[in-house]
Amino acid sequence: MKKKNKKNQIRMRLSKILLCILAILLCAAPRGWAVIYDDGGEHDVTEDVVGCLEIGTDTTVNLYASVSQYVYAGPGSVLNIYSGDVGLYVVLSIDEPYAVVTVYGTDFGGDGDFSVPGQVSYSGGTLTGYYADGSAINLWFLSQLPIYLGTNDDVTPEVEIDIKPGGNPNNINLKSKGVVPVAVLTTNGFDASTIDPDTVEFAGAKPVRCTLCDVDGDGNEDMLFHFKTQELFEKDLNEDSTEATLTGTAGGNPIAGTDKVWIVPRKK
Repeated sequence: MKKKNKKNQIRMRLSKILLCILAILLCAAPRGWAVIYDDGGEHDVTEDVVGCLEIGTDTTVNLYASVSQYVYAGPGSVLNIYSGDVGLYVVLSIDEPYAVVTVYGTDFGGDGDFSVPGQVSYSGGTLTGYYADGSAINLWFLSQLPIYLGTNDDVTPEVEIDIKPGGNPNNINLKSKGVVPVAVLTTNGFDASTIDPDTVEFAGAKPVRCTLCDVDGDGNEDMLFHFKTQELFEKDLNEDSTEATLTGTAGGNPIAGTDKVWIVPRKK
């Protein structure tokens, strides 16, 4: 028992030294290479970060993309990781109030301490598993704080949709007998081709047809759906509607996306 306690003490000392070295390196890192959020708000990061990602006090970042260097969660920050890789490591500040980091996925494993349900503790180790989109989790944490584990059931990933692509505003005519096109876009953190069309609904209506095509001209295939206009108003839309939501599943996991609409003619 004494040997085990001595090993733990040595391990803790080494991890503290490592964290101090990392803190020095973070301070010395070129600021131009870092994407910094420290305004006390909440931010969705959906595009890959070339460089470092740093999160300040009282600021929340929802990470859906990859970071080529490191991620630093400062005191009082919140980091929710839904997908993406981190090139180097994720490090948490040792100062209070402690940062809260949650990774959402399934089949968690790795070389941390999983003795407490719903969280894992590290002094430096790798977390493995799978994100909701089916991609692999492989994150190296340098922290003496617990990393919290959320299941895919806890989150419905937000996908990017475009109602009436190319239109601005997205006019929908109450009297139209036609269809409304709605595109689900492929982004760095989401592949639209994984959507199950049979599960899709938009404003409560089912699609009459769908196709894979490059809607936004970025070279990636998006999923384009068409919905009967009259069914939209029979379900969820009305004269006062200002936005509409598409739901469904992709790779067996729930998804949702919302865009603005402009109903015409407007109610007098």
